[in-house]
Amino acid sequence: MGGSQARAVNVKRRKRLAILVLAGTILSCTLPGTSSPTPFVIPTADVTLTAMFSETEQRIPTQPPPITLGPGSSPTPSPTVLLGATPVASGTITPVSQDTRPNGSPVEAAFMDSPPTLDGDLSDWSSSTFNANQIVFGASNWTGASDASGVYYIGWTNEALYFAIKVTDDTFVQVSSGSQIFKGDEVEIQLDTNLQGDYFSNVLSGDDYQIGLSPGNFSNLGKESWRWYPVSTRGSLSVITIQAAARSDGYDLEAKIPWSVFGVTPNAEDRFGFALSVSDNDLKGAPVQQSMVSSISSRTLSNPTTWGTLILGQ
Repeated sequence: MGGSQARAVNVKRRKRLAILVLAGTILSCTLPGTSSPTPFVIPTADVTLTAMFSETEQRIPTQPPPITLGPGSSPTPSPTVLLGATPVASGTITPVSQDTRPNGSPVEAAFMDSPPTLDGDLSDWSSSTFNANQIVFGASNWTGASDASGVYYIGWTNEALYFAIKVTDDTFVQVSSGSQIFKGDEVEIQLDTNLQGDYFSNVLSGDDYQIGLSPGNFSNLGKESWRWYPVSTRGSLSVITIQAAARSDGYDLEAKIPWSVFGVTPNAEDRFGFALSVSDNDLKGAPVQQSMVSSISSRTLSNPTTWGTLILGQ
């Protein structure tokens, strides 16, 4: 073989050797699919979703499901705070009592084993006394306790309610009768016989009573009583017994009012709305109501919520 031919053969051998070396190198490497890939595992979220969110990620709060009420159920209403209620703890209140008016101190009528003698003499009364000296009408005409005021006793039996009052009045005038006795010197009582039933009612109803007790004029005008309310029972009350006696500085008056007048069967601890008032007129010969003082400073004629409280003692 010539020199040129020998060189050509050597070149071909070197090319084949290079191809074989390259093939071996490639076969010694790991190709895709020649081994199993590492599996990717998705983390499982817990009930608070903390595994699904990073700490810095803001979460949207979930809304509670709607409440389904059962048959006959109703949502619990928000509590209503009564006037005068006193907070006692966070979220709680003590409501005012609905058997006692918040106006003044309650008046307790003493139970009487035997009724007093009605004769205009108050010396046989020994129970607690109460005052009627709060001006509630005609303040510009009232000059003080010597002008018009009263100190009274109150008691009860199963048959009747009893009053005795010492009225101080520097000028005694009574020229009226019947429904007009308030235009002179007289005593009035107001009684709400259904205190709890209409505790929040500020208008007069069929269980609210206004009764006037006139001493007369100790001459030609006799003693009498008159009922203005309830309107359906308006009129003179002959069943009420009144006795009165004049004094130089006023008059004394005693009265017996049968419970039948109020349609009440009494029991110890019964409570009523109550006010006792004294009407005054100082104009000689003129039928005028100049002023009125009462046992309750807030007393308004037509609003029972402004009256006080009467309790029947044991």
